[in-house]
Amino acid sequence: MVEAPKTKGYRGKDVLSRLGVTVAALVAILACLDVVLRVAAPASGIFQTTIDVQSPAALYAKLEEFRKFDGVKVAVLGDSLIFGRAMRDKGDTAWQAHTLSSQLQNWLAEKHPGQKVLVANFGMNGTLPTDLENLVRIVLPSKPDAIVFDLSLRSFSRDFDREGETRTRLWLDTLSVDANGTYSTGKGTSGITGWSHDALVNWWFLYRSRDFLQALWFDGSPFNFLMGLRDAADKRLQGSTGATGDELGDVVLLMRARARYEKIDLAPDNPQRQALDRILRRVSEAKQPTLIFYATENPKVLPDLLPQQKFAELQAQLVQIISPRPPDRVYVGPLATLPASEFLDHVHLDKAGYAQLSAELGPPLDAMIGRR
Repeated sequence: MVEAPKTKGYRGKDVLSRLGVTVAALVAILACLDVVLRVAAPASGIFQTTIDVQSPAALYAKLEEFRKFDGVKVAVLGDSLIFGRAMRDKGDTAWQAHTLSSQLQNWLAEKHPGQKVLVANFGMNGTLPTDLENLVRIVLPSKPDAIVFDLSLRSFSRDFDREGETRTRLWLDTLSVDANGTYSTGKGTSGITGWSHDALVNWWFLYRSRDFLQALWFDGSPFNFLMGLRDAADKRLQGSTGATGDELGDVVLLMRARARYEKIDLAPDNPQRQALDRILRRVSEAKQPTLIFYATENPKVLPDLLPQQKFAELQAQLVQIISPRPPDRVYVGPLATLPASEFLDHVHLDKAGYAQLSAELGPPLDAMIGRR
């Protein structure tokens, strides 16, 4: 009767001891895994893969790879045209190798054999100039040899100056990464949650990589992956009906684009125009070589979007706003060399279209880099 409490006490200490050993072993395993990943993952080039960036940590994982790259490095920023996944949606299984960033990298590598070249794809679906402004700010400390981004008249639709519609990714507003690679989600977060997240992203490689790897392997998340499998199965079962659905989707996309184009306005009070003005000021003050190109529309579809005279007037206004200053600020306008056969819809390109676009942008980009 008297010894019972001591026995319980010893058992309690034994449980705590075993728990401590288990926790220590787990920490050691995670630490070893973190060290291995820090070496193996960058060496594999996995963070150079194009993904659908939907979180600050995923963007940071790509940006750190870019910042640490020792060689010629170009940051390509922009919307779905830059991202390039429309090719996958139209059946191109090798779409990652056919994006503008991939083809520009191949073009530069051929021009400079033996020199390491990285053209990083920071494209995000739906990006507006207000989002692009933040991306430029975030990328600049990584000291790219050149920044490339696209502009479309659609982005200056008055649809995007309404409250709640001026940005597509609010988390970009407070995200910052300094020249040493220190990550911060800034004033948008508070308390222990925000502080611990920033600390974990900065110091724990596995935690930092989580969002990126989910986007790469699961198309954003395991849930999205399962939904994608379900949709693919439905489409396969529907057979020819699936093709009809794709055509209907293209019609809806064109109708939405037409509605946007009707409200295009490059006036100084447009928030998207103001964002472009700030971008141009920022890159000029940073003496950052910048290549801007217009997202050329499908010549077969363009007449349905805008009258020819109105299109020419808007293009003239856009050139005036950009005020090209070669060779440090170059603007490439609409390309007549892109035939309708190389478009997937009113603006997205196929493999051949991106190859043609790369051939047009390569020479001015190369000249820009050569001055660095």
